[in-house]
Amino acid sequence: MNSLKKYIALAVAMLVPFAMVSSANAADETVNATTNLTPRNGPFYKEKAVASNLKIDVSANTPVSSPKVNPLKNVKVTFPAGMTFNPNDSKTPVCPDSKLSTTSNLADPEGVVNSCKTSVVGTGTATIIIAKINNNPNTVVSDPILVAFNGGKNSQGQPKLKIYGYSKYTNVGILMDGTLKGSVLDIAVPVLSNDSAVRFFDLEFPGPVLNRPDIGVNTQGRDPNYVMAKCASSPLKTNAVFELGERTYPGGTPTTPTTTVSSPETTQDCTGQAGKAKLGVTKLAGPSAVKNGKKGSYKITIKNNGTATAKNVVVTNNRGGKGKGGNIAPGKSKTIAVKAKISGKKGKKVAVKFTAKAGNVKVVKTKQVKVK
Repeated sequence: MNSLKKYIALAVAMLVPFAMVSSANAADETVNATTNLTPRNGPFYKEKAVASNLKIDVSANTPVSSPKVNPLKNVKVTFPAGMTFNPNDSKTPVCPDSKLSTTSNLADPEGVVNSCKTSVVGTGTATIIIAKINNNPNTVVSDPILVAFNGGKNSQGQPKLKIYGYSKYTNVGILMDGTLKGSVLDIAVPVLSNDSAVRFFDLEFPGPVLNRPDIGVNTQGRDPNYVMAKCASSPLKTNAVFELGERTYPGGTPTTPTTTVSSPETTQDCTGQAGKAKLGVTKLAGPSAVKNGKKGSYKITIKNNGTATAKNVVVTNNRGGKGKGGNIAPGKSKTIAVKAKISGKKGKKVAVKFTAKAGNVKVVKTKQVKVK
């Protein structure tokens, strides 16, 4: 019985990679998945990415005539264009190896989660099957949980995930590493004892509440801005490429050829609003005193706080100065140089009014300059 429990627990490691594939066939298995993005507050926009919820639901089955499910070795999932992962160490600190690694007591879910409780970026649940055997109720285990932590960055500066899986039935946990490359999630799957697989899996970022008092786990994702997304065009598309094949345990030597499968796209309709530009001044630098009749050189930093591109931004002032900033995308800034001719009675201050304008959108900033 203990051996069987170990085999079941090790199957949890199959959950995350299979969760990412859209639809594929290998050894006659049928894998179906939906990837859903929803804005956390308000609508999607065409140009500005907003904080979003990402949910993945997956089921995997085989026909009775061919119950074998090939083990997964690697998976690369390309999420919809306009969607990015944005780990923020100030909101979810890196969970270091000193606190959580493959040498940790992974059979203690409460201890594992508490070791990096502020680093959680995703949560999920699963149903697994053992020994690659489907269509048999005696092989189904439906109690596993998944918790994803901010794993820091690799040597190329790419964000990493630590993904913890645990089944109370087996009292064994596993730990996997994933790498986020833009909107691609790359997970290498180690060889698993007994080649177990997944029947159903859901994983959500930034991660809703996962409350399992029976194992001492009550957690949720800590960063609401972990997933950012926009809808530049519909539909949103998801693709996956994964490698399948048999390996020896525990050595990992391939015993069958590796099969690479590109999954068909899954799509989600979306509507992105056009949005509006909104200009703001974040900095105005330049001399506070200028000789009478001379020009002072100023630099004004304009930020687009809106939801659409500010086009053909121009900065002028009431002292004959003008500077061009071009287009400023949502959330971006540009610093524009503008000169101003200062004249007036010596010792007096004059108001230099800078106006940044893009179409019918504008912002005004005034600086008092002393005449020398």
